[in-house]
Amino acid sequence: MLITDKLLLSYQRCNLRAFLDTCGDWKQLDPPSDFLLKLMRDSAAYQQQVLEHETYQQPSYPRGDWEAGAIATLSLMQQGVDRIYRGVLIRGEFGKTNSATDSLVGIDSQYSPASGEIPETPVHLSSSILHSSNITLVSRPHLLIKQPGQSKFGDWSYVTVDIWLSKRPKLDYQIIAAFHAQVLASMQGTMPETAWLMLRKKGHWQVNLDQRTPQMFEILDNCIQMIKNRDKPEVFISRQKCNLCGWYTVCHAEAESIKHLSLLPGVTAGRYGRLKTLEITDVESLANASSPLLADYPEFPERVAFDVVRQAQSHLLNQPLLREEGSSAADSVADLADVTDRGSAADSVTDLADVTDRGSAVEAVNQFIRIPENAINSLVIAKIESVKTTENKSAALSKPAPILRSKPIPYSQSVFLPIAPIELYFDIEAEPEMNLDYLHGVLVVDRYNKTEKFHGFLAESAAEEGAIWEQFLELMWAYPIAPIFHFCDYEVKTFKRLAKLYHTPAYLWKPVLKRFVDIHKQVTQQAIMPVESYALKPIARWLGFDWRDAKANGAQCVCWYDDWLQTGDRSILEAIVRYNEDDCRATYIVKDWLTNFLLSQKQ
Repeated sequence: MLITDKLLLSYQRCNLRAFLDTCGDWKQLDPPSDFLLKLMRDSAAYQQQVLEHETYQQPSYPRGDWEAGAIATLSLMQQGVDRIYRGVLIRGEFGKTNSATDSLVGIDSQYSPASGEIPETPVHLSSSILHSSNITLVSRPHLLIKQPGQSKFGDWSYVTVDIWLSKRPKLDYQIIAAFHAQVLASMQGTMPETAWLMLRKKGHWQVNLDQRTPQMFEILDNCIQMIKNRDKPEVFISRQKCNLCGWYTVCHAEAESIKHLSLLPGVTAGRYGRLKTLEITDVESLANASSPLLADYPEFPERVAFDVVRQAQSHLLNQPLLREEGSSAADSVADLADVTDRGSAADSVTDLADVTDRGSAVEAVNQFIRIPENAINSLVIAKIESVKTTENKSAALSKPAPILRSKPIPYSQSVFLPIAPIELYFDIEAEPEMNLDYLHGVLVVDRYNKTEKFHGFLAESAAEEGAIWEQFLELMWAYPIAPIFHFCDYEVKTFKRLAKLYHTPAYLWKPVLKRFVDIHKQVTQQAIMPVESYALKPIARWLGFDWRDAKANGAQCVCWYDDWLQTGDRSILEAIVRYNEDDCRATYIVKDWLTNFLLSQKQ
């Protein structure tokens, strides 16, 4: 049996992924997304950046032939080479592996030749299962660095360094460092005193091997037992972890076929474990569960138990439900934002702080307030004005917004959400690695004249960010009392950042900020919907809205913008603007639906 560091890394992130990497049908793998390929390129570029001032040697061997790679690496270590890049370390006997699947274990299409053996000095390992001669460990640290100390080679030994694009020393990286250290010990005959991670911003970070090695052995034992027994783990969909996995389509289809509880927002892995102990394993049983009973367990604090049960009821009925006052949306709703819609994991954490102020601005236009026609899950065609982008080209709508009836509604009945004669719907596209917000999209909805116009303020290079910021502010002041609707808090944070970055006078931006209304916050605090996630796409698509580019998302736009900078292909910019406009229109759809829904519940 062949166990690689990459397989162990996969196992820590998802047991099922490691199982499928070993035993799954690789023909069912999803092709890597453009964003995943970008992350891989960025990681490789960071490694080269770290190594550009280093002198190192790299073992030469046929791709995937780990036995040849280990022999070449051992030769460099025996010569006392100061730095070895992408060396191959092996503990075990390749000639004795006999599993037909050994050649498929891991991610890099590893395989084991039928002959040969790696010279090895015995080193005691704590993991009892590793005494089996059928277990072969393969480790590929990014760097092996020579240091003083006794080993089988002489008065020198090696330590490992892994170079990660991450800004923090994640636990799974530390576990892999401990794995490297154990396999290295079997190659050089002595245990390294430490191992290192090279991280962005933090630089060198020392791994505590005394702490991480026992944890590593426990994880390694579990991984080996799973593969040895072909014990397939239960599927569990965790959107933030699963989005970039090549097995996502396979796993999601399986979860859907059995209506797995992990498809419900709010059912985290910890909560699901508790539900299983209570024999609550399907949507119907959860919908009929006792909220007070669940509330007795620490996984369901405060009103989370009630909200999770209501979420199951919403899915069972396939209809939205009113979230009762006092409900804790922040605790009960998992995966509230789609990380791929921002291109940055930091933006997947939702800030539910209230940044809106609906006082005088809404009151000033109270005489114009109207409410959409009551509709729970339907859209009605409306009159649309041609859309303008920075290229002055029109873009056809994928789904138009609903028509509004002219009958006025008393302000007292619509105070829960601003409804004004003119409303602005705002969405930003960004390139996080460049710290660049390159597109401010604004949909101007004139309810009085029943028209809509889209404005795309686009920076074709980083140098134009300040200019489009000023253009955006100018549009905001063209409608000085119009509420500004957005989805999640990224727009608020970015608005503040740009105001500070470009030294915008407070009187020009602070009054504008008070007009911001987070529709995501409004939805998650006031409604429970039969969706898998409270990100914009699942909600809008449940309402019948479709993006013109079905596979486009925020992460794809990051890749597209990078492609634009490299190629100058203007069709790429048009695709980004089109996607951004659809995001604005989706926010409009969700806002009007929520207004309808809340009003229907109050009647």
